[in-house]
Amino acid sequence: MRLLSVRKRVAMRHSLLKYIAALILFGSNGVIASYIAMNSFAIVLTRTLIGSAFLCMMFIISKQESRFFANKTHALYLLLSGLAMGGRWMFLHEAYVQIGVSIATLAYYFGPVFVMILSVLFFKEKITETKLLNFLLVIMGMIFVNGQAITQGTS
Repeated sequence: MRLLSVRKRVAMRHSLLKYIAALILFGSNGVIASYIAMNSFAIVLTRTLIGSAFLCMMFIISKQESRFFANKTHALYLLLSGLAMGGRWMFLHEAYVQIGVSIATLAYYFGPVFVMILSVLFFKEKITETKLLNFLLVIMGMIFVNGQAITQGTS
């Protein structure tokens, strides 16, 4: 019985370390990118090529059969979403250069608010009081953080 709880604790500690490593890795993205002497397009292209090479290598090592083109519609959606993600990364890395890491990151994570607005327009979703309150809180937070930069014309 006690051995099981020790194994559980080790597994939980291992999971926690993985989680912290992921936070550090992805959280340091903007800081590291701001020190790279390349333009946004080159940074994103390099990241994409390295990631693609790694995924291809893992795919080859796992010896799985490719089902990418089994459904052509899904393949098209995957390609379009990849292009959209690459464009989003380019704008994010350019924002790191133009307005700084902190404000660019905050604006980047403001994206779901736009999705919420567009879901009301395109998918006819209803705005509940909770959604409206959360939306207003996010807007107020953006104004509090970026308000001074906006009034000074630096954002």
